Amino acid sequence: MKKLIIIFFIFTNPLFAQTIQPLTNYSFEDLVENENANHFVLEGCISLYSAITELTKKRYPEMANEFFEIANTLYPYGIISLSKTKKISYEEAEKFFFTNVNTLTNEYIDEMSRNGEKNGSYFKGSFIGDDLFFCHEVTKSFNLVISESVTNTN
Repeated sequence: MKKLIIIFFIFTNPLFAQTIQPLTNYSFEDLVENENANHFVLEGCISLYSAITELTKKRYPEMANEFFEIANTLYPYGIISLSKTKKISYEEAEKFFFTNVNTLTNEYIDEMSRNGEKNGSYFKGSFIGDDLFFCHEVTKSFNLVISESVTNTN
């Protein structure tokens, strides 16, 4: 019975609740002003980049490596964001975040594969192409903020 309660808690826990949905429902202003939106978008972008990495690594290894690097650059910020929004330690957030990203990555892979079979493209006829562009813009903004903060501390 104890195991059943633990399993129920894991699957009903809001830390595990996110499924893929359009990230473009958020604006850049939302990301700055709302830590929950910031976390949602970071988790989604990292998962999308990870899915693209997995789907392209055999045929286009250089491109897959670039997406892998981008995901890994954002990853710590997603953990920090989760830690802040859920008021948990960095270590706890890291465990939850890893699980959430893996789940979302698999959902993106499934959705993109289905879309590829249907449309001959991972992105055509899907919100995922718009999300990829949005994630690219989010990543550029994060890189700009990071480089400015490094420049200002020197």
